[in-house]
Amino acid sequence: MNNNAEHAPDRSSSRLDVRGLMSILRRYRWWLVLGPLAGLIAACLILASTPPTYTATGAVFVDPRARRIVTEETNPAGYGNDASLVESQVAILASDSVLRRVVEREKLVDDPDFYTEPATGPLADLKDLIRGPRPVVDAQTHAIEMLARHVRVKRAAKSYVLEVEVNSSSPAKAARIANAVMEAYLDDQTVAKAQESRKANSLIDARIGELREKVRLGEKQLDDFRKANRIVVSEGGIVSEQQLGKLNIELATARSVAAEAAARLEQARAAARSGTPELLPEAVKSGLVQKLREQYSQIARREAALSQQLKGRHPVLIDVRSQLRELQGQIDNELNRIAASSKGEADIAKAREREILAATERAKREVGASNTAQIKMRELEQDLATSRELLGAFIARAKESLEQANLTTPEARIITPAAVPTRQSFPSPLLFLALGGLGGLGVGIGRALLGDALDGSVRPEETRRTALAALPVRATLPMLSSAKSVMERTQSWLGGGRAQPHFADILQAVTDPQNPPAARYRQAILRLTSTLRAAPKDGTTAIVAIVSPRTGGGASSTALAIAYAAALAGERTLLVDGSSANADLSEIFAQRVDSGTVVVLDSKDDLASITTRDDRSGLSVLPIALADLRRLKATQRQRLADGLAALARSYDLVVIDAGPILEDDAVLTLLPLATDVLVVAREGDTPQADLEETADAAIAAAGSARRGLILNGHT
Repeated sequence: MNNNAEHAPDRSSSRLDVRGLMSILRRYRWWLVLGPLAGLIAACLILASTPPTYTATGAVFVDPRARRIVTEETNPAGYGNDASLVESQVAILASDSVLRRVVEREKLVDDPDFYTEPATGPLADLKDLIRGPRPVVDAQTHAIEMLARHVRVKRAAKSYVLEVEVNSSSPAKAARIANAVMEAYLDDQTVAKAQESRKANSLIDARIGELREKVRLGEKQLDDFRKANRIVVSEGGIVSEQQLGKLNIELATARSVAAEAAARLEQARAAARSGTPELLPEAVKSGLVQKLREQYSQIARREAALSQQLKGRHPVLIDVRSQLRELQGQIDNELNRIAASSKGEADIAKAREREILAATERAKREVGASNTAQIKMRELEQDLATSRELLGAFIARAKESLEQANLTTPEARIITPAAVPTRQSFPSPLLFLALGGLGGLGVGIGRALLGDALDGSVRPEETRRTALAALPVRATLPMLSSAKSVMERTQSWLGGGRAQPHFADILQAVTDPQNPPAARYRQAILRLTSTLRAAPKDGTTAIVAIVSPRTGGGASSTALAIAYAAALAGERTLLVDGSSANADLSEIFAQRVDSGTVVVLDSKDDLASITTRDDRSGLSVLPIALADLRRLKATQRQRLADGLAALARSYDLVVIDAGPILEDDAVLTLLPLATDVLVVAREGDTPQADLEETADAAIAAAGSARRGLILNGHT
């Protein structure tokens, strides 16, 4: 809730600002018409005096992809995806090297649009004296500078397309030069690549000569080193190292054979000790042992069978057991023979191992003695190999570079040739007319704002932001046109004033509801009258005092309109003309009062005697202004107030035209009678200071009466 309360004044202030601005613009509407009109006339004059300029546009696509004609190009192919590299092509396209080709190709030195002879004569000498001597510039350089002013190169947004724009007074010339600029750019790129290729070829040839000499010296140095250190190379390796490798292989084989022979010997010995042939390895098992084992098995089965049938000393059983002992002896002899054979083989294998080991040790000593020399030799070999690889690469690159120099193509191509423009690019009629109209409108608005700033008259929006906030606006009466001529109204508008309506116009506006021009004024008066009639709550008479700061503020016309509208509505209404400074109402509506009659204002009866009544509307008019209240003494003014208060009880509504209280303060005597005091100010005419002074005086005199402000002549 609090937030809403805080923001409400801001919104109200914004609405007031908009209304105030619109009010200012309405008051100075003729400036808003004359300003754009003058701007349009100026724009037409500029268009008529400015020679047309035509712009031809072409497009060049810069291909970022690598288009390789040979396997590997010497120059970098493509521009990559870096946008800055594409931006650099914009600078190249507009560079002097490209524009120089255009000047030479199109012979722009002879074109007056791009080169004119330096001016001579007294005026030129005077300029040289003031600015200093002019630098001497050759015709081609001057033409390039002028062409640079006519050429504009830009990159299409987020793309690899470059747009070339050329301005000229001739559409055909603009298109021709634009195409010449794009072709010169392609030629420049082709020549640049060819020059780079030729330069790279010369550098490669020089490097190839250096590498060949380096390879030759490396080979000679390596050969001399091998001879000095007696290093023999065979089949791509050093002989001593190859021998050591072979001996290591033979040593490993010999050790394996010796180990196998020792294992067989151990197994044979175990078999011989136990007499068990099964312990022999497969490699040493003989057929004789197998045969003896089979015979032994057969006789053993027979001996077992006979042992079940015969006694232990039976001759047959003894013979069988003798055969078993004989076969076992033969098996043991065979096993001993195998063990002895295995021992010989193991001895031979061990001797072979010792022999190869000795040879290996000798080879190691030989290789160790030449290790330092071999390290140096390897360094020489590596250097030589590197030089040979570089030489081969440069030779291949030289061949490709030679082919590339003969097949050079630019990395860009023209995708949109420049066409002859059909419309001028400058000056743009629509743009200049729009700028002229908007500029004139801006001048008109500025003049209106300046006039308003210098204008100290009251405005509706000002009453809400100044000390007059204590005097609320009760009504805003629209401007009512009078019977003046159109010329008089125009002069009044241009002068910042308002046309003053006649009383007849007011009466017609209030009386005739079929008058569309006065409809807004009539509705505003009716709403105000209805509010004033309903003001008193205790049944007393509503007394409304209408005051203005000075003559011409509209107090009399407003009082007449309120009183007349109330009378037409059937209310008993009394209009009191109390303005001695401006007695127009008395002179018009109290014509039956003889000018020689002595007006007495001491009592109710005296006032009733001079009261007149309008038969058409029923409005009663009390012309006390005829007595000139300024001449009355204080006691007479008080009797007048008492008599008016007594007379007011006979009416439903009393409207007092108090007039300009800054010019006639005698009417202040009547303000304490009022239930409502309304200050009338003419919008855009009444000074703010006068209104504030009037408000202070009216509030002080009226006491507890309700007060308000009526803005007259609102637009």
